[in-house]
Amino acid sequence: MPDAKGPHNVIAAYAMIAIGNRLDRRNCIMFASQMRVRIDSAKYVYPDLSVVCGRPRYEDASQLGLLNPTLVVEVTSPSSMVTDHHDKLHMYGSVPSIQGYLILDQERIFADWYTRDGAGWHLRQYSHSADVIPLAPLDIELPLAEVYSRVELPG
Repeated sequence: MPDAKGPHNVIAAYAMIAIGNRLDRRNCIMFASQMRVRIDSAKYVYPDLSVVCGRPRYEDASQLGLLNPTLVVEVTSPSSMVTDHHDKLHMYGSVPSIQGYLILDQERIFADWYTRDGAGWHLRQYSHSADVIPLAPLDIELPLAEVYSRVELPG
């Protein structure tokens, strides 16, 4: 997200570190926010973080558009709340490879963790620094304490 506030950037960076450290021995690769994810032939989004398990597939030789993310992560703000929880949830639902969608709040310790199966998306929410999110599509766990350890939250 261009021009994102400090907390947004800190949370995105520490989520990347925490997830990346746990992917060490897995056949997964992580991409930062500059990698766009193709939703359809005319629509792309730039998640704060995306992970592909297995070999990444790109839309063409330029390798600018990712076709097969397994997990996407967004850090939300008050101005992007509706987009992240509604619009992007539907967009990510149209990409068959995406098995998990994690939304991290930049204003408080809070995460919405969407996983899906044949019946659609299933939501679990986490709101305590001691919470650990089971990122089943990656076969890892994500402690919220690590994601929010260096961010100064309001109030």
